[in-house]
Amino acid sequence: MLLEGLGRTLLISGIGITMGITLGMIFGAARHARVPLLSQGIAIFATFFRCTPLLVQVVMLYFALPEVGIKLTPFETSWLALGLWGAGYHTEIFRAGYGAVNPNEVVAARALGMSASRAFLDVTLPLGIRTSIPAATTMAITQFRSSSFMIAVGYQELTYVANRMVADTFKVFEVFGMAALAYLVVSNIIAFASRRFERFVAVPGLGVSK
Repeated sequence: MLLEGLGRTLLISGIGITMGITLGMIFGAARHARVPLLSQGIAIFATFFRCTPLLVQVVMLYFALPEVGIKLTPFETSWLALGLWGAGYHTEIFRAGYGAVNPNEVVAARALGMSASRAFLDVTLPLGIRTSIPAATTMAITQFRSSSFMIAVGYQELTYVANRMVADTFKVFEVFGMAALAYLVVSNIIAFASRRFERFVAVPGLGVSK
């Protein structure tokens, strides 16, 4: 039962993390480029999802949206909540990563005749993503761990299953100990994979933490 719950946790976390990172890269680029109106709108989006509790967002998606005719299942609510919440943080993570790129690199690209958009795609984007990997990884792990909040809408992820098992067996230490171990193992796998990826995409000569 715990493995089944872990599988459902990995499913919503995988979708939510992918959505959060993808939107974060795009929204972060718009914020970095200071696109009129769009940048301000994204800033409001990021502020809302970063400055309100995830649990409140989950409850609003599941219980408030039906009042305006939008009804989501627990599964849809779970990955959407994780994705939007993560996107708020990833937007600022990637915006900061793009901003950390040495301006001289961009100036050199423009001097070679590249347009502003081409310089961003060929210089700022790849270098900014490399810089953002550690922070984005931390946020991805946080999204995975925060999937436990989906117990609020009855989605049968790992924490929900563990809670039901405790109600049946009264073995709190054993059941939640196994659940905690599962969260620990998966979080470390994500961190390990991120370090390997960071070394793989590292710019030669700059060095990467091990």
